[in-house]
Amino acid sequence: MLKIVLKSKLRVIGRTMTHDWPTYFILGPVMMGVAFLLGRRIFKDFASEVGRIQPVSISEETAVRLAFAFLALKVFFNFLPLARRLYPTERALTVDDLLPINYRIRYQVFYLEQLFRDLPFFVVGSMILLFFGQTQMLLWPFTIWLFLPGIEIGFTLTWIHFWSPDRRQLAGVLFVMAFFLSVLPVVQFSWWADFFTLLLMPLGYYRGFKIWRYQDMGRVEQFMVRHQNHKNKTAASDLIHRLCQVVPKSIRPLLRRDLILTARNFVPHVWRNMTLLFLVLLAMTTRGTISPAVYCALGAFIMASTVSPLFSLQRPFRPMDRALPLSAEQVWRAKLYYARLLALPVPFLVFGFEMMLRPLPMNEGAVLCFTLFLVGLAVASLVGGSICEGDQRPVLQYIVSAFMSILATLFIAIFNPVMYLLIFPVLSSLKDSAITRLENEEVL
Repeated sequence: MLKIVLKSKLRVIGRTMTHDWPTYFILGPVMMGVAFLLGRRIFKDFASEVGRIQPVSISEETAVRLAFAFLALKVFFNFLPLARRLYPTERALTVDDLLPINYRIRYQVFYLEQLFRDLPFFVVGSMILLFFGQTQMLLWPFTIWLFLPGIEIGFTLTWIHFWSPDRRQLAGVLFVMAFFLSVLPVVQFSWWADFFTLLLMPLGYYRGFKIWRYQDMGRVEQFMVRHQNHKNKTAASDLIHRLCQVVPKSIRPLLRRDLILTARNFVPHVWRNMTLLFLVLLAMTTRGTISPAVYCALGAFIMASTVSPLFSLQRPFRPMDRALPLSAEQVWRAKLYYARLLALPVPFLVFGFEMMLRPLPMNEGAVLCFTLFLVGLAVASLVGGSICEGDQRPVLQYIVSAFMSILATLFIAIFNPVMYLLIFPVLSSLKDSAITRLENEEVL
């Protein structure tokens, strides 16, 4: 039975990968490898001698604390999406839920699916450790990747069974965990990790997947309905109206529509990106010798990358845009300003954290604020401007925009902020390419 289920899942994945396999297995690894090797060489050898960035270093204790903080945030913000997939409610009922499959087989298949979904976290964690030279810690990401799905499944099922799904209580638990992560000695982290693994994995397997997920199905469905209907529409509408006043009139309707869709959770990635931005700001407390411009570029890229899944999700509805008197350039500019607005607070947040942790004189602070603003604007512009370069595939667009963002950050932060002017010819080229692709899409 397990072989039959896995064969069906693999066929679904194979159909999905039919058109995108060069992106995932050839172009993606090549560009990530080039960016990794080039960035490591520049930061370690070139930037410290010619530029204004000191050699990058990070302690083993800092790496462990940041890793556990990231895992706590992942478990917290993955609670609701995981609950939607765990509980077979009427709105999420699939063919698999109607078949007489044993709960052990269902658990094993779901566990393997979670491993596949969490593979990017393992890859990114390993690359970060290699970038900072912490090769002795490479076993940690692999071990966490193997056992984290069981912890997430057990935690979600146990929490929902003993307590009703309440985001405030989850937020309280998150802050308590953040406090202990900052206070407890690092040597105790492994003991606590082993304790929660041995506690939650058997609960999720023997009780949660067998009994609890069926007993609590009604309560979870009611919670999902309340979560969808509970929105502060008035405040969000006023904020969106004010934000749209700063953009040209020709693209205000498109930008307003995109922001409303984001507020209505049409793009779930925005909450994940906000979580990652919070982690980036948290990492600034122990940034060592890393320049604040690096954190600003990373935060701006994370928030601006929300435009890629939005553009991909809107592709089936694009014929409605063609029925209106809208040009392809207006569509491209709307996405450009959308990425800029989402990333606009990032430079000021990074500057505020930097001044709060390491105060600078007024002159140096003003130069730093100006540099961070240019870095954030350049990264957001490149992410939004390259929206059509991936042929509506978010992964490919991430790779292309990340490579250009790294170069823009190096030129602006290391050499001179005047290098920001170089992005204008790049944006012009991206605009021409986007117009051509959108017009060809209309013909097709």
